[in-house]
Amino acid sequence: MNNILKIGTSFLLGVGAGLMIRNKDWHNFITSYIPALATLVAAYYGAKFAFEFQNQKELEIEKKHNLIAINKAIFTLSRMANDLFVYQRDYINLVRDEKEAFLKLRPTSQYDKELFKLDIESLSFLLNTDFRNLLSEIAIEGERYIAAIEAINMRSNIHLNEIQPKLENAGFKNGLSITISDADLELILGNRLLSMLKETTEQVITHVDSTIESLKLVADRLKDSMKTIYPDQKIITFNLPKSSK
Repeated sequence: MNNILKIGTSFLLGVGAGLMIRNKDWHNFITSYIPALATLVAAYYGAKFAFEFQNQKELEIEKKHNLIAINKAIFTLSRMANDLFVYQRDYINLVRDEKEAFLKLRPTSQYDKELFKLDIESLSFLLNTDFRNLLSEIAIEGERYIAAIEAINMRSNIHLNEIQPKLENAGFKNGLSITISDADLELILGNRLLSMLKETTEQVITHVDSTIESLKLVADRLKDSMKTIYPDQKIITFNLPKSSK
């Protein structure tokens, strides 16, 4: 657009200069070419202003969408962590220090691993920032949450459908509060099932504890990074009750 203005101005001035040299027609130059030049300049700056205004408007819209995506992601990460925190508080922490935690950790109904979903696509703008690695970290946290939920569901399924029936057949009506030696328990359950119960219990505790911490870590990192990009904008805070573990 600058080139157009330069060319147009040069043309008009050239024509005007030619007329002045040849005819010394000052009046015609002033009345005809000066207004044309003024119109060209006005058109240029009008178009420039319109372009800059539209561009600024688009940037504001993009900024608004980015902020919505950021806050939504932090909120989702927070909900994931709180979901696991409730399980940690109401189930894991009640038996965490007990020798027979693998047996006494109560089973639950199946959790919905699709309940909370991160909209990774809406965060793709991060790839154009200095914090592009955050995108993969956030995606990984979504997978970690799913893995924790799957571990909980798998263990609960084993406990409800395989462990408890065997214990009940052996005369233990309340399989969650029994005291029994490992040798006797192995006789009742068998080595394979007992090993599976211990392994899945350990996986559940490890997944839940570590995922709660990593979810908060990534959410806090996302907030701090976005405050660098948008220092004057409000970014929600990840809130999680203190663990009692």
